[in-house]
Amino acid sequence: MMNEYHGIVINLSQKDSSIFDGLDVIGERKILLGLLVLRKIRVAPENLEEVIVHLQTNMRDRLWWIVRSFYFHFYRGNELIIVFRKRTFRVTPDPSTWSEAVDYGRLLGIPEKQLNFFPCRLSDEEY
Repeated sequence: MMNEYHGIVINLSQKDSSIFDGLDVIGERKILLGLLVLRKIRVAPENLEEVIVHLQTNMRDRLWWIVRSFYFHFYRGNELIIVFRKRTFRVTPDPSTWSEAVDYGRLLGIPEKQLNFFPCRLSDEEY
């Protein structure tokens, strides 16, 4: 389905991990000895806003004293939707459109190197 959205959500970003049971998880990549799991999910366009709100509501505001904030993102064609707990940015896969989202992420304490929003196109997907 070419009109579906794909998204990347980090397991630890969610307070209740059972939220993933109700999502269409189509891939995952484990890093940091499996503690951090990047889940790729698929969402139909008609369900996107509901899924965003559901994930946003379940999002942690911090993880211990280490991580101060999280984000997740969805993409489709020339659309990139970056979702923080309290703000959403609609941009394109072109990094020149990301400055406001990157600035906001930095303000939340997210290191700039983590504000790369990749993959942001189906052609960028590795898993």
